[in-house]
Amino acid sequence: MSDGLDATRLSEITARIDRLPIRPYPRTWLIILGIGYFFVFYDISALSYNFLSSMVTVLNLSTLDLSLSVAVTLLGYLVGTYIVSTMSDLFGRRLGLIVNALLVAIGTLISALAFDVSSLFLGRFIAGMGMGAEISIINTYVAEVTPARVRGKMTQWSYLAGAVGLMATPFIALVVIPSSADGWRYMFGLAALIAIVIVFMRFVMPETPRWLALKGKVVQAEKVVSGMEDYVKKKGLEIPQPQVYPPEAFKKRFPTREILTRKYARRLGIIAVFWFLVYFASYASISFVPLIFVSAGFQFFSTLAYLGTGAVGYLVGALVMPYFADLWERKYLMMVSCVPSIVAALLDILALTYHILFLLAVATFLVTVNTALLGVCYAYTAELFPTRARATGFALSDGIGHIGGILGPLLFSTLVVTTAAQIVPTSTTFFILLAVIDGVAALVLLAGPRTSRKRLEEISP
Repeated sequence: MSDGLDATRLSEITARIDRLPIRPYPRTWLIILGIGYFFVFYDISALSYNFLSSMVTVLNLSTLDLSLSVAVTLLGYLVGTYIVSTMSDLFGRRLGLIVNALLVAIGTLISALAFDVSSLFLGRFIAGMGMGAEISIINTYVAEVTPARVRGKMTQWSYLAGAVGLMATPFIALVVIPSSADGWRYMFGLAALIAIVIVFMRFVMPETPRWLALKGKVVQAEKVVSGMEDYVKKKGLEIPQPQVYPPEAFKKRFPTREILTRKYARRLGIIAVFWFLVYFASYASISFVPLIFVSAGFQFFSTLAYLGTGAVGYLVGALVMPYFADLWERKYLMMVSCVPSIVAALLDILALTYHILFLLAVATFLVTVNTALLGVCYAYTAELFPTRARATGFALSDGIGHIGGILGPLLFSTLVVTTAAQIVPTSTTFFILLAVIDGVAALVLLAGPRTSRKRLEEISP
């Protein structure tokens, strides 16, 4: 149903959302969205732990194949995030969320049933397509249904399930991988099962009122907003009168063309470089840290146990950040959040050099805290682009950034695939480079705009 675009009514819709004093929707929305984070972060971590399983021998994978499996996943991420996110800008966020989960379910199921390297790569590519768009559209959705004063906080709460996935993966791997020759298949199969369930759960999610209003479906948008207002009223809170501001511009441009205009292209450049550097370092770390330590003589069970202990940092960071996400300017908070990973890289060097597993746990804790803190970066990325092209802008930023995620494991593989005598010196270089890259990523953000507690239409008119 479309009743035509009315600038006044569009402005009223957005003003009614931003005046609400609290999160104006049930916690179940965040849970349904957050489970998407879970299988995204669980899956890429499960792949790295499967490098230490019978998958390598069963599928006859070379060291290059292991790097390529990460690269193919991220290539799928790149393709999927653009295609499905553009579709989301054109046809709705809800449809995008459903398609995402379906792609992850299909891709991880194919990965679990893989019988050779080609079938594994196919599964990884399809799963990557769903995972890429998942991050883009989840953050677009949360941004568009949440009042400005708590937007960062709610984005961070939705990220909590992803942090749980990252934290749980090493413990799941510790139990599942040694339990059977098919343990690696069960690791992928769990992600497929979760994704299948979430496909059906997402049918109950409404479309975002901002997208509906911008597409001229104002009656539907008002119905969703009225439900949000009723939710707040049931909490016993008074709702102030809306302050109507100028609405977002309505332009019939293809979303990609809109992002490539001078204003948004500059923002795209800043945030894409940031994500490129962050993903370059983080995917190299995720892919090779377990392999480095096991190759250096650390026991498999001990390494996974200490990595798992350190992974509690995911949960700590995810639980702490919501209380700061809207208090400080977002880009400065993001810069500070890069510091723990820099310190962690130096601790990894000491752990490897002196064979101290406790330092590995501390380093892992800092890296995982850093990863959880970077959840606020998703809020920032979504804020940089207008509703008419928000998912596409996020997808291009995150997708270009993931080129770094593809290159990182490939380029760093030459540093970690060495003889036993070379492991410590070459891995030291590896960790030093990770620290430098994270430091440069933090500095890039200085060029970005301020966004905290501002209306989306003010940030991106």
